[in-house]
This record gives sequence, structure tokens and C-alpha cells, in this order.
Amino acid sequence: MQPTELVPTRNQESGHRFIDTHCHLDDGAFADDLDDVLDQSRAAGVTAWINVGYSPTRWRSTIQLASEHDGVALMLGLHPSEAELWAPELCRELLDLLKQTGARAVGETGIDLFRGETNLDRQKVVFEMQLAIAVELGLPAVIHMRAAESQVLDTLAGMSILPPLLFHSFDGGPALVEFILGTGSMIGIGGLVTRARQARLRDQLLRVPATQMVLETDSPYLMPSKLRGRRNSPGNVPLIASVLADLIETDVHYIAQITTQNAERFFGALEEAAGP
Repeated sequence: MQPTELVPTRNQESGHRFIDTHCHLDDGAFADDLDDVLDQSRAAGVTAWINVGYSPTRWRSTIQLASEHDGVALMLGLHPSEAELWAPELCRELLDLLKQTGARAVGETGIDLFRGETNLDRQKVVFEMQLAIAVELGLPAVIHMRAAESQVLDTLAGMSILPPLLFHSFDGGPALVEFILGTGSMIGIGGLVTRARQARLRDQLLRVPATQMVLETDSPYLMPSKLRGRRNSPGNVPLIASVLADLIETDVHYIAQITTQNAERFFGALEEAAGP
């Protein structure tokens, strides 16, 4: 059994509606109690989820998940850690699935050099090709970037046309913030903002208008600070919203309203989950 997450309880009564724009509900961490996890997040005011199919095996499980649960939408892409899998056949498969499934975005894609990866050139090519697919299909793209800000910005600068962009788990510096402000790109705000050592992140967030923010958990990863257990879940979105509200000196109602509007402006209207 997984430990029970600390789930805020006030949101259902207050009418706040949240969207978890980036989660991995097909992960094995949820194999035994996914229905309970979804019920808990509904009770916390989270009414829609965007599940991320980031590898060929996860494309299939994500598609199945979305077909079985009201309120679950999907994105499909190849994570930079899977870049060596890229091949013409895989590209065609991804393109076909994006067309067939009603996917809301291409992603997560990007560049990750956090563990000293040496295949930067390969990652850049795969990133560029997925951005081109997003442009071709008229879809937005969701970017994973870790220890690679300058490389991601260089890649984006080299593209003649870009799709709408969302920087997942935003942790960027001044140069990336300038790009985001200049292009109207979105940023995903999750558990990192709750951590005491993220003063630099909070300083940069203060430069980005709330109209360019969405909320996410990256469940089961990136557990917010000071919660019990090690598994993150969508029911923690209101906690992230509360921390963000305090940071930008507003209230949770405004954060719920604006981030939900932003999510549906970026991904399209999202089906609300039926009650338990």
C-alpha cells in the first residue's frame, strides 16, 4: 500500500476547479489504487488531468488510460532520455497516434543533460523533429528541460516556425524568462515551487504573469515539500496553487480560475471528470 497523500479538503465546497496539466497516472505507482487517487483529486477540486505518454510503451498505456477514465486527456511524445529509440518508423507511429487519438500536445520532448548525457546532438535532432510535428499538426508542444537551458534556447532559436510552447516543471533562469515573455509561452508550476531551497525559481516566477501559468504535479514524481510519503498525486494541485498564491500575493480562487483558463486556452476545452 502507498502512504496516503495529504489532500486539501476545502476546494470542493469552495467550487475551485483545477487541472493537473502533467501527470503519469499510468505509472506502476498507481496500479493498485488509481480509482481512489482520482476520487481524492476530484474531492480536492481537480476535475481534469493530462496524462503524458513519453515513450512507445507509455503511448499505449496512456491511450488506454484516457479511454477508460472521464476527464483524462493525453499528450504523446518522446522524452529526451528515450532519444536513442528515434527512427523513421517510430516517427511515423507517433505522427499516426497523434492524429488518431485526439492528443492535446506533443510531449514531453526537449533536452536533458542532468546526468552528464553525451548524446546532445541526438537529443537536439529528436527535439527539432517533434517541434516540426507539432507545427504540422497544429498542436502545442510541452518541453522537458533539465540542465540544458542554453541548449534548448539555441534549438528553439534555430527553428523557423514554433508551435505554442509550455515549459514543464519550470526551473529556468533570466534568459529563458525573457524568451517566455517574448513568445507568450506557458510555464508549468509544480512541486519545485514548494521547496525552501528554490529561492531563485521563485524570483523568476515573479517576472512571469499569471496568464502564462498552469499547474501540474508530474505525479508520481516531484512530491511537494513537507507532505507525507514519497508518491505525488493530482490531489496535491491545490497545495501548489496555495503556495503560488502566497508568492504572487493573491488568493487561491484567482489561481484556480486563471490557471484553468490558461490550461484550456493552451490544450483546448477539457472534459470534466464525473463524480465518484
